[in-house]
Amino acid sequence: MAVVAEEQVKFVLRLTPAMHKKIKRNAKLNNTSMNKEITNIVSDAFSKKTTDNLLRDIIKLLEKGS
Repeated sequence: MAVVAEEQVKFVLRLTPAMHKKIKRNAKLNNTSMNKEITNIVSDAFSKKTTDNLLRDIIKLLEKGS
């Protein structure tokens, strides 16, 4: 059975030299490419947002029960 690869979209991103240096340094520390490092950062940001929203909803539910 063949595995279907996820479709990818090319996206051009402009960075300041300082931001480029930070991402490059982190990518090297994590033994990955800059592209993968940026993808990980974006994915983590969305996960954090989802987690923050979930926690906010739980707090609201707990406050209603008090």
